[in-house]
Amino acid sequence: MQIQISLRAPNGQSRIQIDDESTLQELVELIKSKTELSNFTLKYGYPLRSLDISAPLLGTGIKDLNLRGETIVVAKLDAAPPAPTTQAASTQPTPKPFTPKGIEPDETSLEWPERGGYIGRSLLLRVMPDDNSCMFTAFGGAIGLENPSRILRDQVAEYILNHPDQYTDAILGDNPQRYTTRMRQMDTWGGAIELSILSDIYNLEISSIDVKSLRVDRFGEGKTNRVIILYSGIHYDRIAFCMDLSYPIEVDETRWATDDDAVLEKALELAQRLQRLHYYTDTTDFVIKCELCNWIGQGTKEAAQHERETGHSQFGELSIE
Repeated sequence: MQIQISLRAPNGQSRIQIDDESTLQELVELIKSKTELSNFTLKYGYPLRSLDISAPLLGTGIKDLNLRGETIVVAKLDAAPPAPTTQAASTQPTPKPFTPKGIEPDETSLEWPERGGYIGRSLLLRVMPDDNSCMFTAFGGAIGLENPSRILRDQVAEYILNHPDQYTDAILGDNPQRYTTRMRQMDTWGGAIELSILSDIYNLEISSIDVKSLRVDRFGEGKTNRVIILYSGIHYDRIAFCMDLSYPIEVDETRWATDDDAVLEKALELAQRLQRLHYYTDTTDFVIKCELCNWIGQGTKEAAQHERETGHSQFGELSIE
């Protein structure tokens, strides 16, 4: 059986397929071929954790690693470290991942000592899992919800059904009952309609920065506080501020006053660096495949039309070599 894995690497985002009977060695070789890198570290999961690709583990079957549907972040190492002796292994520090312009894609950050006056304080990108619930996870984590996708999907659905004059067939592009039934399913993407509703429910402005265009879409303008998320074409991540990169994600600052222009400017600076790394998918012409019926189309408009016609909502980007 084939499993799909998303890759985030210095040369952009992509998807790979590999047989679930393959070994970790075969996965590493496939990643080398896809990214054109020979020396790298791998991280996956949420929060991100290292995938050990040291020689003793390369024979491990990937079925045992539970990587189906995961996103693996590939961070380039600038030089292959020499093979350590047993003694050196306990004292030599782990090589620091390196990517263009010093940006680490797994936890991209900008130092911001001016905010609070301490060195080490940073505005950073918290990468969300690629599980079709990234928008709900990005926002829900910012307001401190556990299991945010389930909670927020139900709240959005109830809000739509309780406001029939506002959320009509014309606005939703479908019958409200069918629309909300799909939105409650964990594999359905959320977007602008859901962000607008969540802004009303939680009385927060949601500022969504588009990496490709650097446009800021503000949902709920005029509210007192905001959260900031980052949109990269088919994926949402969260913007956060932390006092030290070694601190756990639970102590992040993720809400700011809407008159705090400095944090939005800093977030745009971070988005500019991500744009230079091509940390986005161009949704106008990328090739997309339905995971349920193998339909293939182009761009999110065709995907939305396919979803309306069939009810299918599990899509993946199809790489054309």
